[in-house]
Formats: sequence, C-alpha cells, structure tokens
Amino acid sequence: MLHKMISKIFLSMNLFTKLMIMLLLISILPIFLIQFTSYKISTSTIEKQTKELISANLKQSSSSVLSFFHVYDNIMLDIYTDNSYIENLKYINVWDTKNYFPAKHQLEEKLENIGYVYSEILGIAIVGLNGDATFYDTITRSGEESFCFDVNNIRTNPMFKDSLKIKHAIYSSTVHKADINYGSKNFFYIAHQLTDFNNYKNGPVGSIILCIDENALRNVYSPGMDFHSNITFLINEKGDIISFPIKTYIGLNLYQEYGDESIKEVTKKFFQDKHLMNAKQLEVHTSSIKDGVFTLINVQNLTYALKDVQNISGIIILIGILFGIVCVLIAMSFAADTDKSVKKIIHGMRKADQGDYDVRIALEGKDEFARIAHHFNDMIVRIKESNRQEKEALVRKKNAEIKSLEAQINPHFLYNTLDAINWVAVEHEEFHISKLLIHLASILRYSIQRSNEIVTIQEELEYLKKYIYLQQERFCYSFQCTIHMEDGLKNNKIHKLLIQPLIENTIVHGFPGGIGHDEIHILIQKQYDSFIEIQVKDNGKGMSSDLVELFNNYDYRTDNVETSIGVRNVITRLKLYYGSNSYFHVDSGEQGTVVTLRIPFEI
Repeated sequence: MLHKMISKIFLSMNLFTKLMIMLLLISILPIFLIQFTSYKISTSTIEKQTKELISANLKQSSSSVLSFFHVYDNIMLDIYTDNSYIENLKYINVWDTKNYFPAKHQLEEKLENIGYVYSEILGIAIVGLNGDATFYDTITRSGEESFCFDVNNIRTNPMFKDSLKIKHAIYSSTVHKADINYGSKNFFYIAHQLTDFNNYKNGPVGSIILCIDENALRNVYSPGMDFHSNITFLINEKGDIISFPIKTYIGLNLYQEYGDESIKEVTKKFFQDKHLMNAKQLEVHTSSIKDGVFTLINVQNLTYALKDVQNISGIIILIGILFGIVCVLIAMSFAADTDKSVKKIIHGMRKADQGDYDVRIALEGKDEFARIAHHFNDMIVRIKESNRQEKEALVRKKNAEIKSLEAQINPHFLYNTLDAINWVAVEHEEFHISKLLIHLASILRYSIQRSNEIVTIQEELEYLKKYIYLQQERFCYSFQCTIHMEDGLKNNKIHKLLIQPLIENTIVHGFPGGIGHDEIHILIQKQYDSFIEIQVKDNGKGMSSDLVELFNNYDYRTDNVETSIGVRNVITRLKLYYGSNSYFHVDSGEQGTVVTLRIPFEI
C-alpha cells in the first residue's frame, strides 16, 4: 500500500518537481553505492587493460621469437641452395681420398664465416650420410675441437638420424653443458637435411645442424619483464621448457611433472609449486609459434597489478561526493529549463491539434527537446503539404474520371459496328480481315471497360498477345516478340494496361534497330519473395540520355496527369496504385532499351 501511495503522489506532481526529486536522488545515491561500484569498475578496468597490454606484448614477443627462428631458417636455406656445399659433400660421402680434406676445409671456411656473422650461433656443422662432420665452433674458435657437438658419436645422434628422414627443420630440447675450460652454456639444436636438387630422387646427401645459445633467445622476448608482475618463457610441443628467465627450470617437462592437462593449467601448477611470484591470482596467456612447434607463455600476477585499487577507489569516492554536490547545485537550473521547453512543445501540439498548421516551436540548442521541436516543425510542414496534395489528388481523380467518361463514346456503338464489319468480311470470305476485327474488338472491349480494373497476369498477357498480333500485322511482321513468365505467377493480380504502353513505345520509337532484326522480349518473374518484376527489352536504337533521365526521375505530381501518355502514364499509375512499393527504371544504350517495373506480389 505504501509504495502505491508514494507512486500516486509522485505521478501527480508536475514535471519540475519530479525532475528535482530525481536529480537529488541520483546525486545522493552514488555516495552510498560508490565504494562497491568503484571497486568493481576499477578492478574490471585494470584487469581488462592489463590483459590487453599483456596480449599486445605477447604478440610482439611472439613476432620477435618467430623472427629469431626465421634468421636460422634463412641460414639453412642459403646453405641448402648453395651448390658448393652439395659438391663438397659428395667427396666426403664417397671418401674420395684426394678431395676429402680439401672439401672439408672449404666447408669449414664457409661455416666459420657464418659463425662470425651470427654471434648467437655457438656451433654449426655439416654432416655427411656416413656421419662425417665438418663443423666450426665459435666457443672453441676451432673446427677441430667442439663444445657443442659430440663429433665422434654424431652418426648415432637421434637428431641427425631424424633430419635425414624429415624434410622440414627439427628442433631439440635445451641442453645444459658445463666445461672446465669454456664454462657452462644452455643451448639447443636446429637440424635440416641437405638434398641435391639435381638428383633429389636419390634422397638427402647430409644434414645441417646449428647450435643456438638459449641466452640469445631469452633476450629476444624478455625485455621489459618484471618478475613481480609477469614472467614469459618458451616451451616446445612436448612440454619441455626451452627458455626460462631462471636457468634452473630450463629443460623441465611440464606435462611429465604436472599432468596431461591444458598448458594453462599445468603452468599454474608449475608456478604454484615453485612459489614463483607468490601469487594466488594468476592469468596465463599463450601464443603458438611455427604452427605449434613452440608456445610462448606469459604468466601475469593479477594480485600485484591490482594492489593500488583501494587507493583508486578512495579517489573515486571523493569524486562521487563532489559530483553529488554539483548535481544539487545545477538541479534547479536544469529542471527549470526542461520544464520551460516541455511547456513550449505542449503549447505547439495543442495549437496543431486545433487545426493551426502554421504553428512552429522555437527552441534553441541541439538537445533532445530541440530535436523534438525540429521534428515537430517538419511534421507540421509535411502534414500541411500532405493535405494540399490530398486535395489536389482528389481533383485529379475527378478530372480523370470525367475524361474517361468523355472518351467512352458509346462503346456499344463501336462493338456493334465492328461486329457488323466482321460479318461482311465473313460473307466475302475475308477471314484474315475477320480475325483482325475480332482481335481489335477484343482489345477495345478490354481497354475501355473498367480501365482501372485489377486483373490476373494471365488475362493481361492474353490482351497483350492480341495487341502484338495486330501490331505485327500492321508492320508486316517486321519485329518479333517473345513472352516468358515464371511458373506460378499467372493468377497474380496486376492493374490493367501497365505493360501495353511500354510495348507501344518500343514499336513506335525504338524500331528499326541497328542490326536489321527487331525483337521485343517480355520477362515476368518473382523478386525478393514479395515483388513481381516485369522487364520489357528491345534491341532498338535506344533513347537519348535526357529522356532516360526524365523517365528515371519523373515526378507525376509536377505534371498534368490528364495529358500524360505512354511511359509517363505508366509511371504515374504505378505511383498512384502502389505508392512507394512500386519501382520503375529505364536503362538504354546503343544495344537497345530495358524497362524494368516492379509491383507488390498479390494473389
């Protein structure tokens, strides 16, 4: 009962009082709700922005890592396409004692040049089919002693064997090696088979193996990394950690350690198990590299990112209180201006309701009330114009009816006269003339009786066939006419005599054409499930561009309907019968003319 009473009292108030109460409530309620709302908004905003930033950084890091690997793809491609490597390998594979060592020396010089250019390559080796390796090691700076490669056992190395079977590059897990003389390094291998393009059917002739410094890879994706807020690392498709900011965890297999779950779940378990970032709320983002061969993972510490939310919430509360005070100060001014605008609109509507269509509402500005006033003024203008057009249309309709009555000079007299002439022709065995008279009487009866009647398309086409027959007789069959109607349309409704003026216009003005064989094609088909499209095509001489422009932009309201004939009469009747649901368009050129009209689908 109480809420009904309050609602009734509120509805009985004037607009000014309602606006005052609403504005005051709106300005006070946020003060009580701002703590919860500000916290949620701030948290959501920071989470969203953090995730967007991380996604953008991860995308950039992925692109950098992909570029890192592309460098070595290009190096192997250069070697793969350099025939000198293949030629030297031939001597090594067949143990040509004369050329074996010169060939190895030439290969070693080439590999040494590559090692000087790319400092992150710890070693590069060319291995023959029998396991004979030619290498250059940038750590030992030698082609005799290697930190990266176990040269004596390289023929049994699984990666070397796999490279001879697989045509694309293959990648190893990260290897840790410590040496008394050269220190410790983390590195991984990239291998690719070598093939002689001239004898590719014989299979590979050897393999390229690169030894890449893991530290160089980490430098590619790690700039800007903050161990308190986010950590990025790289794993392979088997789950092995290829690169990690903390070297201790390099080589660890996440799936073996933490279960065969999604990569995001095992990553969270890994971070929680190792107490990395000591966070309860972790957000994991992943990016696939080289079609899933590697996955770059970023782990975000949302707890760290949201640590300042409480301070932000306090600031928002203060802003909310200030906003409430400002709302109270401007409430009366806003309510008064609104009430004044509404009263002007109501006054204008009352005047229009009383029949004063010269009334206008004058409101300045571009707010909603000003737009309502503008639309009201436009509506009044349109109503006034519509009333004028309605009166004019009534006058036109009356004049058209009078003109139609004047044109019907005793149609029974015409029918009886034609019938009498027909029997004279029959008596004199002029059957051709009789046929012409019968068709002429039929189309006269169809044209004169109820000229605005709605008929079926089938009835309209029957009339057209008789009309075309008479025209063909008249012009000694100088043109041909074909009619195609889509199945199922013969019983649809159409106003009489909408197509015949288009045929007449073509015969009188369009022919003869430029090819000496005049044709008319009538196509009737359904369009968009709710319209019937009628096209009249000819191969005549076409229309002038000015006439086409006139027809396509014809406004029957500016013309005298009683004097409109032919095509203009069709356009006028289309608009009067079907309004905006009708369509008329002319397309004409040297190849002929196409007239398209569209009417609603009616059964």
